[in-house]
Amino acid sequence: MHPRLRAFLEANGLRADASEEEAWKHHTKLKGKGIEYQGPERTESAGEGSGQRSAAAGAGGDHDGSGTAAAPVAGISQEDINRQIQTGIQGGIAADRQRCREIEDVCAVAGLEADSARDMIDRNLTVDQARAEAFETMRQSNPPIGGGATMRTQVGVESREKFRSAVGDGLALRSGIHVETPADGHREFRGRTLRDVARQCLEVAGVNVRGLNDMEIVGRAIAPGSTSDFPLLMSNLAGLALLQAYNEWPATFWAFVAKTSANDFKAINSLKMSEAPDLKGMNENGEYQTAKFSESGENYRVIRKGIKVALTREMIINDDLRAFTRIPMLFGSSARRLEGDAVYGLITANGLMSDGKALFHADHNNLNGVNLIDGDGLSAGRAAMRKQKGMSGADIDVTPAFLLTSVDDETNAEILLRSAALPDDNKSAGVHNPWAGKLTPIADPRLPDTDWYLFAHPNQFPVIEAAYLMGNEQPYVEEMIDFDSDALVTKVRHEFGAGVVDHVGASKTPKA
Repeated sequence: MHPRLRAFLEANGLRADASEEEAWKHHTKLKGKGIEYQGPERTESAGEGSGQRSAAAGAGGDHDGSGTAAAPVAGISQEDINRQIQTGIQGGIAADRQRCREIEDVCAVAGLEADSARDMIDRNLTVDQARAEAFETMRQSNPPIGGGATMRTQVGVESREKFRSAVGDGLALRSGIHVETPADGHREFRGRTLRDVARQCLEVAGVNVRGLNDMEIVGRAIAPGSTSDFPLLMSNLAGLALLQAYNEWPATFWAFVAKTSANDFKAINSLKMSEAPDLKGMNENGEYQTAKFSESGENYRVIRKGIKVALTREMIINDDLRAFTRIPMLFGSSARRLEGDAVYGLITANGLMSDGKALFHADHNNLNGVNLIDGDGLSAGRAAMRKQKGMSGADIDVTPAFLLTSVDDETNAEILLRSAALPDDNKSAGVHNPWAGKLTPIADPRLPDTDWYLFAHPNQFPVIEAAYLMGNEQPYVEEMIDFDSDALVTKVRHEFGAGVVDHVGASKTPKA
């Protein structure tokens, strides 16, 4: 054997003390894995069969055993041969590292100790061989309960949880969903097809899948009553995709909206209490006097909206994971838009309140005269809000905290509220800006370009209140099997409502 071939084999896992026969077997095994060596293989001449190295070869020369220098392959220089050898060595090392990582992932998912992974690596098992051995170990350590021919096994809870976590995180990352801390073994499933995942789910559940084709395996994985974790994994994946889109979609309204919880779908009566009366002295009997409040109520209700998405057997066979997760993402964005539409719709609709007057009305002292979004306009709007009276006629000193504008006025509003100097044309650069840091600008494409609004903080004077059913502040996802279409159906529902509860905490100013 040529010394360069020997060095190549040792770089790819051959023991340094291995015999020549073991070296040739290792060479054949590497070829079977696609790891090719480019260069001279033997040092003896064509007529020799002793397998002994020539003196020149033993001295490190490039000889073929005949006493003359071995001629390079026609058209290939010695430099090219050396480069090919080095490339082969590096490729072999990278392939073996990948094999080791995948075997470690398999053992982690199966709940096996690190020693088991090292033993499989030392025995030069392939990833498929390691996986088969790991699942066999799981079956032996978790024997079937009871009789019957179903071959169902009860895998330990800890191992089952590890398996679900690894599969879920691996598929999520493959779908482009962010996972903060992926579970051990997730790399094993980032490259797996849905068919492979369905098969492994059945194997972990103790189902014998030998001889089953892909359609049969998928059918059993999603069949009603299946012990497979596949439906649960797909439902969780859809939920992760939906929530990521739901949380990332802009929600500009929560800063000025009060949040609460609804117990049912009945009307929510939001009582508006009058201001507290002045403290009074004792009565003639030396007793504290009882405070009296006026109250007025507005109401709204939570509504339910939802939609379904199906993962068919054809989608699983075709490995359409991206299509399956993309649809829940669209649902998540839609649910957040639904909330924004409800809140901003209350502002722009300017509907009637319980007193028969619109939310923004001259009688409510919150509909100002025409004014621009500038220092003078803000001064007039703030003064009107601070002059608001409570239900009993007391001064309640409403303080604006948010400036709501259309997206066309977004830049002007930010300049006005965040400049150190007042940006009016007729003011010098050294004039202090009294609005700097006083209001938070909020722009939304749903607001018209014809008006702008001031809102107080909802903790002081809430104007709009939003509620989720039972406090569930996100869409709900659940899965079921559709008998008519042989599909795994994921259902999404969102239960949300919003309503106007008071008028004193907001004002509207037309621009023209």
